[in-house]
Amino acid sequence: KQEQPTQEQIKELWEWCGLRYTGDGRWLCPEGLIHWQGTDAVDLNNLFKYAVPIAIDRIMAEQQCSSDLAYAILFKKWLQKLELDIPNHAGTLFWAIWEVINR
Repeated sequence: KQEQPTQEQIKELWEWCGLRYTGDGRWLCPEGLIHWQGTDAVDLNNLFKYAVPIAIDRIMAEQQCSSDLAYAILFKKWLQKLELDIPNHAGTLFWAIWEVINR
């Protein structure tokens, strides 16, 4: 089973995605201020909305590949992690994206 991301790792991920922490659990994103409590920030909706597109762009640039192939690369990483930690869907996607960020 995969460990849970720390608050620092969560903050780093969202900042990498272009969001800005304003304090008290609030983040400034394109839609305005949003409020997340602790690890609520790491759910599938948020990851797919903010992190997956950035990760796909990064993979496309690094691998010089199409978006279809980039999605296949990211989802393969995700499924490998998910097989070891079902049903931790959001946590395992977080770690797959984390690998893309920290290559």
